[in-house]
Amino acid sequence: MTEARRRAALLVDARQYERARPELARAMAEDPDDGAAFVVLAILEQRLGNHEASLAALDRAAALGVAPTTWLATRMNTLYHARRFPETVACADELLRHDPQHLQAHILLAQILGGEGRADYARARAHAEHAVSLAPESDHAHYALGQVLASAYGRWGARAALPRLQHAVRLKPDDPANLNALGVVDLTLGRSRRALRSFADALAIDPSLDVVAFNVPLAMLGLLRRAGLLIAVLFVAAAVAGVALSPRRLPPTPGAGWLAHAVAVTAALAVVGVVLTWLVRAVPRQMRPAARRAWRRDPVLAPLVASGALLALCAVLMLAVPLPNGVQVPPLVLLGLVVRVTANLVVRSRTARYRRERHRERAQLWRPPPRERPGA
Repeated sequence: MTEARRRAALLVDARQYERARPELARAMAEDPDDGAAFVVLAILEQRLGNHEASLAALDRAAALGVAPTTWLATRMNTLYHARRFPETVACADELLRHDPQHLQAHILLAQILGGEGRADYARARAHAEHAVSLAPESDHAHYALGQVLASAYGRWGARAALPRLQHAVRLKPDDPANLNALGVVDLTLGRSRRALRSFADALAIDPSLDVVAFNVPLAMLGLLRRAGLLIAVLFVAAAVAGVALSPRRLPPTPGAGWLAHAVAVTAALAVVGVVLTWLVRAVPRQMRPAARRAWRRDPVLAPLVASGALLALCAVLMLAVPLPNGVQVPPLVLLGLVVRVTANLVVRSRTARYRRERHRERAQLWRPPPRERPGA
């Protein structure tokens, strides 16, 4: 290894890319046929997002006789980061023909074949389990197996994935990907509160992670649905109590029934207060400002919050005034039902639209690029 190439490799590992470039240029000037220098250049370009330049450097390294296990591993990672998944799979398969125990190839194949629009779960699980057997202390291996199980087998898979992802977090608690995956599994199992804690920890490590930021509203959606169910129970109970407590004589005796109605209203307000307190405390403290903004503005969460608030108001109004024979109850019940059903339909249509768009996006990743016409 030339001194210039050694310095360049150390600088690339330290992510000092601008300082690494002149060292690489010096190494290539000293020995234009140094294939290993082109591998270092490929790694540098890949980390900077220059995927085509990285692949060109790897082609040059292969032509200069660099060992396939060296340049294929870098090519596989470059293709993966470029989201060219069919080519990544082919490259990983080729790498495993040269080195059947290559850990990263097994992990990438498990992640790609088990998700991103490709449902080859049996093969993905085999690669993930082999990765765990090769490196039981690798958090990436447990993460890959957990992802495959959670993606392929519904709630059963989520329960099987949970210990794998918990182990990945124990092995590397400062990796936001591990925390995000654990949160997604908790979300699948209906444990929105635990999921939010995992997402909050992931965002504390890396606030720029878009995938975690997207999962946070999903966890809040689970909390809001539970809170909405409690408010709906209160709404039904208030409708029954509003009729039961209403006076039967016309005109009603002055002051009759006011005490019972006051107690009922107090109880209803207490239930609303308990639900709101539980909802706020379920959100980690550092996420509460963002949660409040989401409850007001998020296109999925806001309709549920608004309908829940109106349902609670209707419940209190049904109990607040003792009108004869509960004549206030039917219109308020009808209003509450219309608002709640409308909100649920809006939420369902918006989440379904997102799922369709996400499915289309994943499918596009596996479509070959269109061929250019001759002379174009």
